[in-house]
Amino acid sequence: MARRSGTDTKLARARLWEIMVDTLRFTTDEDEISSYLEPGSPTENIIAVISPRSQSDIVHALEVARSYKLAVYTPQPWGIKPKKTGFIIDFKSMADVLGLDAKRLFLQVEPGVTWEQVLPDLAAQGIRIALPAAAHSKYILDSVMEREIVQSACRFSNRQLGTFHAVLADGREYRSGSDALPTSIAHWREDGGPNISRVFSGSRNSFGIPIRGYVYLYPEPEDRKVVARGFASRAQACKLAQAAARSEIGTEVVILNKAKAKDLLGDDPGLEPWTVVFGLEGSPKLVAYHEKRLGEKAGELKLTPKAAGAKAAEAFSEALGRPWYAPPLSIGFYTNLSRVEELAGMVEAALKSKGGLAQMIIPVKRGASVYLQFDLPESGNGAAAAIEKLLTELADAGAFFSNPTGSLAAHIFSKQPPYLRLLKDIKLLIDPENVLNPGQVVEV
Repeated sequence: MARRSGTDTKLARARLWEIMVDTLRFTTDEDEISSYLEPGSPTENIIAVISPRSQSDIVHALEVARSYKLAVYTPQPWGIKPKKTGFIIDFKSMADVLGLDAKRLFLQVEPGVTWEQVLPDLAAQGIRIALPAAAHSKYILDSVMEREIVQSACRFSNRQLGTFHAVLADGREYRSGSDALPTSIAHWREDGGPNISRVFSGSRNSFGIPIRGYVYLYPEPEDRKVVARGFASRAQACKLAQAAARSEIGTEVVILNKAKAKDLLGDDPGLEPWTVVFGLEGSPKLVAYHEKRLGEKAGELKLTPKAAGAKAAEAFSEALGRPWYAPPLSIGFYTNLSRVEELAGMVEAALKSKGGLAQMIIPVKRGASVYLQFDLPESGNGAAAAIEKLLTELADAGAFFSNPTGSLAAHIFSKQPPYLRLLKDIKLLIDPENVLNPGQVVEV
């Protein structure tokens, strides 16, 4: 394609339409465009939404962007706030499962594959995947690239991605880890030489557009039992969860208040104000032993939890078998168990008039840290503004946000000038024309 100077949106739109062909993969409808944007953002900055079917489509679309000086945006959890005129790429038409390796335990997916899409096939082969506990996207690759918290974080890492392939702004393909070797058959994430793969994680596609990922799988255990213990307070629930996590009891250890549990179950089967849910796995004898140890740990801590009934345990077992999604208005961050009450108290005090809070706490890596999630059921009453103000206060108090965006990212990075300068240098190296998601995470 011949290079053109300036932005001719009419010609660019015609070229994108020519690449997509199918009307189901191309739209200029204002209502459709608006659904991708942050509330209040003008639609005139977006010339089209396209749904590529292949890597080749993405490469051609990027060539259009470079030729007509357009930005390329991908869907963002809280909506796109377009800084430059451009178009949106949605991956819904790239939804092929490229491979399911039951021997090496890898799932190979395109960016449009959803969690619900793969679960039946995995169950049929006796294989599981670490499911998200607060996903902002229905797409597997998007979720694992962003290192979103998983239900089984107590036992497994949030890093559930082996390697990935991405298309850079200039159309070249980037392959991470061992996939960069032409003879590679295993998908290990270690990179030789300068390791820049990590900048892709948590970047919301600001450095490249992922087109393929290899996600870890796990064999079904010999036996599994889900049990739940109820408590009157969050502090009591955290004590038992911490003791269990550090004693290697439970693949999943999840603390829920009644509002969050009701959201997940769709009903309240007679729950206490706080519930700790344990997924116990291993041989039948080991599962029985772990359940016994839970009772012993509670006794050692002088706790008297209430065991959930069979109906509640069955409901929690079903819930742990599907992905959990975070609502639009939510806060999630990491801290230490010793600071849960302090930081949770800040959230409750700031949002007490903004509707009931659904709360979740997940020990990570056997309780080395914990993830806290707060969901607001209401979008009105100034809740969004209150959250935006609260995020920076939490960051200043020591809450760790793994993938901050917008004003929170700017606030955090302003305190780390060398790191922000490094990100700018890498962005300039990989995407010198600032084509990919400009300003969606932080302006670099």
